[in-house]
Order: sequence, then structure tokens, then C-alpha cells
Amino acid sequence: MGSRVVVEDVIKIYESRGERVTALRGVSIRVEPGSVVAIMGPSGSGKTTLLNLIGGIDRPDAGRVVVDELEIHKLGEEELRRYRLERVGYVFQQHNLIPTLTALENVLLPMTIAGRPDRGRALNLLSSVGLQGKENRLPEELSGGEQQRLALAVALANDPPLIIADEPTGELDLRTGEAIVRLLLSQSRDKGKTVIMTTHDPRVARMADRVVLIEDGTIRGEYEPSRITGATGELGEITAERIIAEYLKSRIEALREEARRLVEALSRGDISPREFVERYQRIEALIEAYRDELARIGSGVEA
Repeated sequence: MGSRVVVEDVIKIYESRGERVTALRGVSIRVEPGSVVAIMGPSGSGKTTLLNLIGGIDRPDAGRVVVDELEIHKLGEEELRRYRLERVGYVFQQHNLIPTLTALENVLLPMTIAGRPDRGRALNLLSSVGLQGKENRLPEELSGGEQQRLALAVALANDPPLIIADEPTGELDLRTGEAIVRLLLSQSRDKGKTVIMTTHDPRVARMADRVVLIEDGTIRGEYEPSRITGATGELGEITAERIIAEYLKSRIEALREEARRLVEALSRGDISPREFVERYQRIEALIEAYRDELARIGSGVEA
């Protein structure tokens, strides 16, 4: 059974270079057990801060965070540690894998800390995310998609009722990103776990049960996933289409820069012509896919 999450009137303020930055401004959200919620918003909108508060990584300056009647904002450090270890599976944007441990050892680590090491379960988890046969590889020996799958297996190690994922497909190609999201969704659909994830990606958001829009530390609206296809109008002061278009255009620019560096690497002789063609074709395919998505939402912006 998944967790019920209730966030009420949460405020979070950080000190940055001597200035006070309000990351969240009275945010409230309720997530029912077993549901999948996608949180969308521009960079710096407060998405990751909200995840960190729900995950017990940070504390609010005001307001309440309640998970299954457990008041997270009131827990002591040891209680928070147990909560993070046993009740939450966090898939970080940068994976947070231990580089000196093998894939199997990374999955076994949280089990061991919890006092329940189970090699058989760890192997089954690796198999369930498509990493069978790669148990003894270090993270650096895995591709980006494989590292993200390993991070998901680590998050599931102690069978938590709540899974939190911060931009789970941010740096992945379309096919790999979709595979990661489907693995996350299976935890809700097949096992009843609650999944909360942040994303800029419209393909990911359309697969959720609900989409929550956040901007400048404030919830701007909640809407059905089908609404982000470009056929609808305003959501409060901001359109879903604008957020999606900004993300897609930024990815296209990043890919164009990657293509430019690839050409330079070929001219220096750092990569072979065969490797250049394979990587360049992948970049072009991604750019075309993102351009198609821009056309779908009707951004009216040349990319």
C-alpha cells in the first residue's frame, strides 16, 4: 500500500550569498495512496525543494508535512534517518550511487543499514530493472540509462511505500527515458506505491495521474495530464505549454551544442568516424523528436 502525503501551507527560506531566498511560499498539496503525481515548473520554481521536504531531506520553516499520519516536520534526526531509510525511495537526478561499490553492493547497502541484507532480493531488483548480468559492474561501467535504473533499484531496496524521483529522465534519450518512467509507473500500477516525480518533460507528465504546476514557489494549478497536449488555455498566470516549450527549446539548444563539440572532436581525431556518425545520428533524432513535440503543443516558436 502506498503512502498518503499531505503538505499544508509550507514555507521554505534559504540563505544564499547573504540574501534570503524564499523557495516555497505557502505550498499545499495532497497525494493519495497509490497515485502518480508529476510536478512541473520552470527551473528554480521550487520543485526539488518540495521533494526534499516530503522525503525528509530538509525541513520547512513553516507549515506541515505529513506522510501516513507521521508529522515529518517534527521528527528528530534519528527518526528522520529511519523514515528516509525505510519509508521513502528517492531517485536523485544525479543518481547518488557509491562509485566504489558494484551494482549489487549499491542495492545491498540500504538493506544492510536497515539490518535486513537480502542478496536474493537485491539480485531480483537488478533483474527487474534490466540489469541482470551486470551485478558486478561499477557505476562508471554502466551507461547513463543503466545508472538511472540502478538508482531506482537502490531506491526500492527496502520496499518503501513512497517513491520520489527528481527529473528521472532529464539527461536520457527518448527510449531510455520512457523505460525509466514505465518502471516507476509499474511500482504504482502493480504494487500500489505512491510515486511523486518532478519533470519538465511532457511525455512523462502525460503518463501521470495528476499534474501539479508550480512557479516561483507557488502552486499555480492542478490539471489532468491530457491538458498538456496543447489544446487548452491558461492555468492561473502561466500556461502548461509555456513551461513545456521552454524545456524543449533548452534541450534542443543543448543538443546542438553537443553536436558542435562532436564535430570538433572528429576534426581533432579524438573519435572515429564511425563513432561520430552513430552519436551524431542519435543527436539529430533527439532534436527532431523535440521539434515534433514543440509542433504538437503549438508553441509558435521556431526551434
